[in-house]
Amino acid sequence: MEETPKQKKKVSGKLVFLIWVLGLLPFILLGLMLYFASNSDLPDTVALANPKTNLATEVISSDGQVLGRFYLENRTNINYNQLSPYIIEGLVATEDERFYEHSGIDLRGTARAAIYLGSKGGASTITQQLAKMLFTERPANGFQRVFQKFQEWIISVKLERQYTKEEILTLYLNKFDWIHQAVGIKSAASIYFNSSPDTLKIQQAAMLVGMAKNPALFNPIKRPEITIKRRNVVLNQMVKNGYLDRASYDSLKTLPLGLDFQTVDHQEGLAPYFREILRGELGQLFEEKNENGKFKYSKKNGEPYNMYRDGLRVFVTIDSRLQAYAEDAVKKHLGGELQAQFAKDVERNTHPPFSNDLSDEEVERIEVTALRRTQRYRIMSGKECPNCHRRVNIEPHKIDGHVGYICENEDCLEEWKSVPKDSIETYFRTEKVPMKVFTWKGERDTLLTPMDSILYYKGLLQAGLVSIDPKTGFVKAWVGGNNYKYFQYDHVKQGKRQVGSTFKPFVYATAIREGYSPCYEIPKVPTTFHAGTFNLQQDYTPHDPGRDYGYMVSLKWGLANSINTVTAWVMKQFGPEAIIQLAKDLGIKSHMDPVVSLGFGVADLSLMEITSANATFANMGVHIDPIYVLRIEDKNGNSIYNTQPETKEAMDERTAYTMLSLMEGVVDGVYNKHQGKTSGTAIRLRMDLPTRDYDGFDRSIKIAGKTGTTQNQSDGWFIGLTPDLVTGVWVGAEDRSVHFRTLQLGMGTNMALPIWGYFMKAAYADKDVNISQSDFERPEGITVELDCDDYARNKNMFDAQDALSW
Repeated sequence: MEETPKQKKKVSGKLVFLIWVLGLLPFILLGLMLYFASNSDLPDTVALANPKTNLATEVISSDGQVLGRFYLENRTNINYNQLSPYIIEGLVATEDERFYEHSGIDLRGTARAAIYLGSKGGASTITQQLAKMLFTERPANGFQRVFQKFQEWIISVKLERQYTKEEILTLYLNKFDWIHQAVGIKSAASIYFNSSPDTLKIQQAAMLVGMAKNPALFNPIKRPEITIKRRNVVLNQMVKNGYLDRASYDSLKTLPLGLDFQTVDHQEGLAPYFREILRGELGQLFEEKNENGKFKYSKKNGEPYNMYRDGLRVFVTIDSRLQAYAEDAVKKHLGGELQAQFAKDVERNTHPPFSNDLSDEEVERIEVTALRRTQRYRIMSGKECPNCHRRVNIEPHKIDGHVGYICENEDCLEEWKSVPKDSIETYFRTEKVPMKVFTWKGERDTLLTPMDSILYYKGLLQAGLVSIDPKTGFVKAWVGGNNYKYFQYDHVKQGKRQVGSTFKPFVYATAIREGYSPCYEIPKVPTTFHAGTFNLQQDYTPHDPGRDYGYMVSLKWGLANSINTVTAWVMKQFGPEAIIQLAKDLGIKSHMDPVVSLGFGVADLSLMEITSANATFANMGVHIDPIYVLRIEDKNGNSIYNTQPETKEAMDERTAYTMLSLMEGVVDGVYNKHQGKTSGTAIRLRMDLPTRDYDGFDRSIKIAGKTGTTQNQSDGWFIGLTPDLVTGVWVGAEDRSVHFRTLQLGMGTNMALPIWGYFMKAAYADKDVNISQSDFERPEGITVELDCDDYARNKNMFDAQDALSW
């Protein structure tokens, strides 16, 4: 039956209606999506006006070098005028040819991408890519990704209204993550080319632009060949858009990447131990509150500053040149000579590297304690997750029929097999595993049992060095250990060890302050402290090595040669309480027991404390607490923190200057009529032997100092004083039971003094650092006798046979 005209008209109307619906549906859906997107949880106007970025805090040395950064993202923002034109031209030519023509959304590009399903270029503009960066969470599914695309459109239009084109480009380049901790163009230029954004060459800029498509894929470190191809695509786009001529392109496309890759890691770079101490102290500083319960150092909104997000600039006193010389000095001495000397010496022990003073049971106890402190033990015993490395403490249970552990942190839930606790020690002693170990010649791949690796590290000597300007209290160099990646314990401020004879100057200073002359003579004989005095339970008589007694010696000679009997005589005159009071005046804050042995260095003090206290002598008796932070600025250059020096007049100028004269005798030597020669424990600094590279300091360079060696040679010390730098050095093993077998090798003169020599030779050689070689400032009216012998007449009376042992 044929349709009637009325029926045909009805069908035709439905068809037209359907066509209209189908035609309008995409626009209706588009409108709805835009409506819902515009009313969704978008970044607010504040975030649009100031897009949230995690800005790295920079630590800047006194000579203007960036020592390191604290960051969640290694990002430092820059301005448009700090950008190379090549990076701008390459980015626009490759990512968004009509960037200067559209208002955030490129309709032509979007239509082309839709028609060709993305096969002829993406639809995202640079502004849209920036908008995408404002979303911190990845879409969970395809619908969320599509919806986020509409959100990005809304944000893009708002960004275009809020910013100029130049500002959008700058925001994009400051926020993009080029991987390898290179967040932002400033970090990327520095990490990949050791350059800055304004000096990037055209081929370097093209490589970075090329990485923007997919930095994980176009990774110049792992995939240089494919990265070169992508770089050349960028260069070709620059030709196509009139930014580069064809001849230049033909030349540039043949060039290698030319990387100068700078690894960025908190554990690497200059002064890592200092930076880690600084990180902790900054965290405490920004948590401080005033009496009203408000943060003392806060932003306008009252929130405390965050060193990982707020782009602060911390100006410190460390000099990058002196820091480099200090680190090199430690490496030269320990890595070049002392560690090999030590290994050869202790290999003859029954349980190397431990001293033969320990019993088998004591050695085993140290080994078991050490293995239980390792990360490997914590993982095997279920106390640390091998994936997220957070500490857990859970009971083992069945996993697929095997006993194991499951990390209880919900964002990890790592599973790993358990090892019976009574089998872990056996594993440590018998199972060889591949590992990397620290050596002074670099990391070494090896195969060791975990216990062998523990013993290997127990046998490594450690070192600490700190150098202070005595006139200001500014810390100029800080070496907390051998290698922060392997040894995180800081030996400058955290570590405390017995200071040995470096404490003796405080004993002598007590006598000098009470009017004694450096040339005051006493008989070189033992002094006995009787039971009942100075908290003694029994008689105590300190002796000198060799027990050479029976003649008169001056106080200056006694300190120069670190003579115990002379120190004991002074101690008996004044008692330990007076010595402790002076030490506190000099800045020592650690506890000190009022015992006679204090004068011989039994107190556990930090290297920072003992060095800072000695620096008081070189500052005319005024002690300044060590300073290493000068000021802190916010990201806009506003000062938010300034250091206020804490000073104290610890002693009079006469005493301080006289003590410098006594301590010069340690280095220059003091003549002794009975012995018929000039001697001092640090006199080797004045020698110029072909077998040493750290000696040979000219006598015109004024140096005061004090060596120190503790019982059984467990610690070696040297404090060297010059008018501009007072530098302390400590050397020893992690365990005090690990030490040289003999005093000749284990004394501070052999262990620590050479590091000081290497450091100061390099410092004096650098004229830009400008370290003074003049005399210490002499106060007016000094009348005390300082020269206890006619040194000019006796300066050549060194004993040639003793030269090598000095």
